[in-house]
Amino acid sequence: MKIKPFITTVAAVSAMLITASANSQDANADGPSTNPLQPFERLIGGQWHLGESYQELEWGVGRQSVKARSYFVIAGEAKLVSEGVWYWHPGEQQIKGLFTAIDMPVVLFDYTTRFEGDTMINDLRAYATNGNETIFKETWTFTDDTHYEWKLTSVMPDGSEAVMSDTYARRPSPSQ
Repeated sequence: MKIKPFITTVAAVSAMLITASANSQDANADGPSTNPLQPFERLIGGQWHLGESYQELEWGVGRQSVKARSYFVIAGEAKLVSEGVWYWHPGEQQIKGLFTAIDMPVVLFDYTTRFEGDTMINDLRAYATNGNETIFKETWTFTDDTHYEWKLTSVMPDGSEAVMSDTYARRPSPSQ
């Protein structure tokens, strides 16, 4: 191995890493860092119940994502039927979410999410196993710290149609 080309390569890579690190620090120095996922904070912890089903949400690593799981309670046993993650997409500058599901007519949920006041608004594309897509608008409106009204509306070229709505209630997790 020739030492001079090796040292030149190491020096070049080191210079690139130092420059990238400095540029990253400069970008962060432009203003206060805010987490676009912060509005999810009120959903974290406990279980959100609706009938014989519930959801659990938790922060992902470094609060860079929100992990969610949905369960159906069958014969007293919780069965995981959907899980996924919301995250901030830096290229698109919006909150995105991807969820998979079993034992439902839909197997993939593709979310684009925003918050307006006490309401989480989801533009939702749901996909069946055969690839058929259905477009929905979903809202979660908080009425207090332990309840939110959930509404699902089908979006069609000639308008929209209410599909389902109900109220979720927070209960402590059994481990809390």
